[in-house]
Amino acid sequence: AFGTGLRIFAFVTAFVSSFIINTIFGTTLRQRLRELALLRAVGASSSQVQRLVVVEALVVSVVATVIGIFGGLAVARGLIGFFNAAGAGFPPTPLQMQLRTVVIAAIVGVGITMLSVVIPAWRAARIPPVAAMRPEVGFSAISASSRLAIGSLVTVVGAAAFLVGMLIRPGGSLALIVLGGGGGLAVFLGISSLSATVARPVIGFIGRPVRWRFKVPGSLAVQNAQRSPRRTSRTASALMIGVSLVAAAAVFASSLRDTFTATLSQTITADYIIADNQSQLPLPASVAETLNDIPELDAVSPFRILFAEIASGDEQLAAIDPVGFPDLADLGIVDGGYDGLIDGDGILVQEDQAADLGLAIGDPVDLVYQNEREGTLTVSGTFSDASLPFQWYVSLDTLRSAIDQDSGDFFVLARVADGLDPNATKPAVQEAITDFPQAEVQTNAEFRSSQEDQINQLLAVITGLLSMAMIIAVIGIAITLALSVFERTREIGLLRAVGMTRRQLKRAIRWEAVLVSVFGAIVGVVVGLFLGVVLSIAVPNNIIDGITVPWANIVTILLAAILAGLAAAWWPARKGARMDVLEAISTE
Repeated sequence: AFGTGLRIFAFVTAFVSSFIINTIFGTTLRQRLRELALLRAVGASSSQVQRLVVVEALVVSVVATVIGIFGGLAVARGLIGFFNAAGAGFPPTPLQMQLRTVVIAAIVGVGITMLSVVIPAWRAARIPPVAAMRPEVGFSAISASSRLAIGSLVTVVGAAAFLVGMLIRPGGSLALIVLGGGGGLAVFLGISSLSATVARPVIGFIGRPVRWRFKVPGSLAVQNAQRSPRRTSRTASALMIGVSLVAAAAVFASSLRDTFTATLSQTITADYIIADNQSQLPLPASVAETLNDIPELDAVSPFRILFAEIASGDEQLAAIDPVGFPDLADLGIVDGGYDGLIDGDGILVQEDQAADLGLAIGDPVDLVYQNEREGTLTVSGTFSDASLPFQWYVSLDTLRSAIDQDSGDFFVLARVADGLDPNATKPAVQEAITDFPQAEVQTNAEFRSSQEDQINQLLAVITGLLSMAMIIAVIGIAITLALSVFERTREIGLLRAVGMTRRQLKRAIRWEAVLVSVFGAIVGVVVGLFLGVVLSIAVPNNIIDGITVPWANIVTILLAAILAGLAAAWWPARKGARMDVLEAISTE
């Protein structure tokens, strides 16, 4: 599962990179329009020009892939450090570079580049020789109305496929991958196409404060971002994908956290939860026995795990004390109860599991325990709660008779006697189990807080991985801005000649980058909220039963987009400001 997750994030970064590569090649070919047209004028055929562009992309992709493979070792080391900081605990083993990794990386690196350059190469082949004298007849673009129609169709079809794949899933996991994953990709492609049609008015709207505050540099920033809405939208699309995935993950994790903690507070009614939270290993059975002897505690029940095969499936059974457990947890008993467990041959079944196996109260359940011993238990009750990771509950006596020994405790639940304060009694409980330093005593509130922290750590890991895609997008913005500065060399020289200072020029370039970044972030947040809500709805209600939008995280994402724009503009702004004015004016 861990490896699959990393491969998904690798696919996301490759998908984002394809937007950057396509934008860069499209921009550079437009800047080389006269050069390519002259080649056509002196006899080069359209297929030769197309091959020129393809071979150039192939050489660039091979060089970049080689650098990327070795750079991946450094990224892998950084990821290990990141996960260790988040509590994953990777062992100190040397990095492994397998032949298949090199082969796959080469296929992906070269393949993504070649796919990204298909349209620019096709457009280059259609350049007429007359464009050498009249550049305005060079590239022909899809009309705004056609782009709007195509983008709308792709977006609607993609959104419909995503909804069907995630919510209905006709065909199970295959539908989830094909319809859900494919629909999500189609949504991104459609939104990217649509954003070109709305880039100019949206940039004008969000650029009003910039115009008002920074006057001429602000106006130039807005006009430059509006000048080529297709380039602006393609550049922003890469950031849009990263932001949308981060926003979707934030919505999903927040909804999961709130549902989990709310359900947990209803399920676990015990005052204390005792577990080995450091090594995650089972506690010795003597911990629960020691706690049973403490006069301040009124009820104690361990959670011991028993493995068994039921109906050709491997299951985990929770062994509990059926007398004390009802006072420590509320499983939401639907039918029957704990009497069968007290008698010794009963078993509790989660209602969905019972429905799948056709089990009812009084039905026998055949088991093959982990030690190959066979047994038969009787369904004594069904329950609805699924917040704890167990669908079957038996008594401690059943566990002992099945495997002839007490296994370690997953955790231990305990409740103080009536009239006692759990916070005041906690030191006495801790004192009683000092012989077991690995056993950590948490109050109910502390336990819920620790579980929330684990979900927050998961969100931090996901956000950290997705941030790699955002970093790639920021690099793309910087490259596109640098190409834009090169394209406007003469214009920049003229602006400097009529009195624009270096500071004003830097400000104009910086705010152009900020406007592009904010545009991509706004679109990304809207798409991300849609994805996050659908993902949350797709999960069963016993895991997520409500939608939580973390507005603080959303605002943070937008602020991060502004900082990303400023970071991306640093080198292009510096390059533009350091141009020699006379050389810039004389540039053809």
